[in-house]
Amino acid sequence: MPEDLPQGYYLENFNYLFDFVGTHYADILNEREKNYLSGFSELSDNAQKLYVRLAGRRGPWFRLDKLNYVEISDIAAAVNELIAAAYLSPIESLQEPENLLKLMTKSELISWFEGANKRLSRQALDQWLIEKVLPQTLLSSVPFQIVEPIGLDILQILKLLFFGNPYQDFTEFVLRDLGITPFEKYQLDSAGRFFDARSVLDTTINQYALNDTAMDLIEQGDAQSLRQWLPSLLQFSFDEATTVRRHHRLLNRIAREFERFNDINFAQEIYLHSSLEPSRERQVRIMTKQGEIPSALNLCEDIHQNPQSEAESEFALAFATRIAKQHKVYCDWIPLSAAVPIVNFDISVKPDADQRVEVLARDWFIQQGGQAYYVENALLPGLFGLYFWDVIFTEIKGVFFNPFQRGPSDLFTPSFVERRRDKINKKLFFMIDLVNEQEVNRCITDCFKRKFGLANHFVNWSWLNADVIEIALLKIPKHDLASIFRRLLSDLKNNRSGFPDLIVFPEAGSYELIEVKGPGDKLQQNQIRWFNYFQQQGLPARVVSVSWQQADVQGDEKMQLKTDIETGLVVGDTRVE
Repeated sequence: MPEDLPQGYYLENFNYLFDFVGTHYADILNEREKNYLSGFSELSDNAQKLYVRLAGRRGPWFRLDKLNYVEISDIAAAVNELIAAAYLSPIESLQEPENLLKLMTKSELISWFEGANKRLSRQALDQWLIEKVLPQTLLSSVPFQIVEPIGLDILQILKLLFFGNPYQDFTEFVLRDLGITPFEKYQLDSAGRFFDARSVLDTTINQYALNDTAMDLIEQGDAQSLRQWLPSLLQFSFDEATTVRRHHRLLNRIAREFERFNDINFAQEIYLHSSLEPSRERQVRIMTKQGEIPSALNLCEDIHQNPQSEAESEFALAFATRIAKQHKVYCDWIPLSAAVPIVNFDISVKPDADQRVEVLARDWFIQQGGQAYYVENALLPGLFGLYFWDVIFTEIKGVFFNPFQRGPSDLFTPSFVERRRDKINKKLFFMIDLVNEQEVNRCITDCFKRKFGLANHFVNWSWLNADVIEIALLKIPKHDLASIFRRLLSDLKNNRSGFPDLIVFPEAGSYELIEVKGPGDKLQQNQIRWFNYFQQQGLPARVVSVSWQQADVQGDEKMQLKTDIETGLVVGDTRVE
């Protein structure tokens, strides 16, 4: 138990979740789930604490002689109460002896079972017991009682209702209570919930179960079983936007796996069922492999004219240009203008195996005069998150449904901007009016102070500080910031990454965005898109290629190895050629 939390904190969090779900989702809970909630509230404090303790541990079985919690005064009485209330079940029959053996040490097995050979490995000893001792005899021969919590499947449903996903759990409460990840406060009421109908909840539960099955088959590399199982996935139809996206994402994952199985025809069939990126890109690539060049080019044109994202449009244009040239096909929709090259310049620094190449480049700029900061991907998205904080956390029906959200549920969907367009435009227009410059600065700096540490998808507090924010607001023209924010808003999911590593403020004034590339490193596609945008908008941005000063051969080799590891050219002790 964390030292800074009060004894029994876990029960308080558990009851909060139960009360919240019981209040907000009473109309879509079934009788079994309602009885589970009401029955738990009638248990004694000790029984509740023991159930929560066991529900939070890896089971499914527990030895009663090993249960020891200082805050539970009478564990035996709590066990009997939970059994009587059907929240705990004594194990009286055995179907999976492996679960029982996991509860015992090797020395216990040797002492309790006649004929057990202590020279056997633990794995061999377990196998001997399973083969030579009847499963029921295993259970009757141990000198302790075993119990299993009941209703954990219902608990998973309640957590899904509360968090809106199966990935968050009671750890969120602990992080909040310890002050590690505090969250913004926003109004929660019966209208603000993730699931509006039982049908949507059941569909979501089925989807996650299907996803788990698919991932198991993929992990096993069993193409035949995956192919035979796929119709059970395709028989489902989905109407709600979130479930449709989740369904298509899984189809893309399965289709990609069949590409890896080299069954591209079947992969193509699966991709046709998905409208989510990168389904159309993969179809184009498969068509090209199959020699269906006209079809591939037609689909590229359709993607280019109706892209789901900037990245998809960029792919369609670049890929179509290449295959049209290879196959000598004229496409009148492909523009003839060449891309403007990204501004690049070289610097040479002394290698230091203990420092990242970005830090060495930052120090080089400082030596030239002025100021430079290594901000990774934090400064510009952070300024965006601070300036639009009130917009991000605007209370709209259905987007905030639990106290542990880093933003609204629609944040990374097109509806985020659509539903808040007036507020967003008002803030952008306010920003570019020079009369409001000081007020904009005050808005951001005040938000930094008031909201410091609160969870926000765009604000990485470990990278931001008051000094870099102050100089950035002083040196970066608000028109430039507004321009960057507009592109962010055009696709918040994909455009929040790819920003340059450094921001430099020369002595002469203004600012410059610098992406640092060490030997063997190159720009990623999302970085290229940002640099193309910077150039189109006339924003000062360059790529710096770093080379090492030839002072110490051994030191250079260490530095090159560090760079190779960072860029993925070295895995463990093996260099990837």
